[in-house]
Amino acid sequence: MDDNAVSEAIGFILIFSIVVIGIAIVVLYGFPLLLAGQGGADIRNMEQTMIVLQNDLKSISYKMVPYKETALQVSGGVLFVTEESGTFTVERFDGTELYRTIPGKIRYVADIDRTHITIENGAVLTRPGTAPGSALLAEPRWYYDDPERVLILSFIEVRTESPRSLAGVGRIEMKSISTVTTEYTIPDGLVFIRYIPDPDDDYSVAWGNYMKGRLSLTPESEGTYFHSNVETVVIKKIVIGISGI
Repeated sequence: MDDNAVSEAIGFILIFSIVVIGIAIVVLYGFPLLLAGQGGADIRNMEQTMIVLQNDLKSISYKMVPYKETALQVSGGVLFVTEESGTFTVERFDGTELYRTIPGKIRYVADIDRTHITIENGAVLTRPGTAPGSALLAEPRWYYDDPERVLILSFIEVRTESPRSLAGVGRIEMKSISTVTTEYTIPDGLVFIRYIPDPDDDYSVAWGNYMKGRLSLTPESEGTYFHSNVETVVIKKIVIGISGI
């Protein structure tokens, strides 16, 4: 067998090229998929974490628990607590304002695709970071009692001394500040609920679907919905202080 044409250098270059091309393909196609998979897992974990925090808010709001402390791990993004959020307004037909609030929110923003997961007014909502639209992950405690014609609206307001943020392992403390329940008689049966979104964090699609679906409200205009068969509106205002982040 004649080895005169065989070159060790050429063989090394060919093998080295194959290895480099293989690594390049893995980096080009495999690494983004790996990051996306990890990012998706982080988002799913944070969805569950936000539902746990929602349950803590419910315990303080409705079970008379004075204080809750939860340890949590925030992966793949940052958790914020702020008093800025969308605005909710409840009005009579004649324009009399029964209640107005900017409840604040607990919000997680993912690093990989800027997905938002938010607790706003007792509901857990999500929206993509780069596309319109939003969805409801867990409902607030709003009810309509058809036989009694009673509409019950609970507004959970989040208050903090200053905006807070958390990335990694930490804890969040919640305590009850005040609870006020007020009843209003509606002579003409018409009640309007208006949601004005935060321009930087819009959940109008999710809230609109909830009001039209769960509460059977009728859209009047963008962000405004009404019920025409209400005798009594019960508005419960719960203020919860958040610290420890």
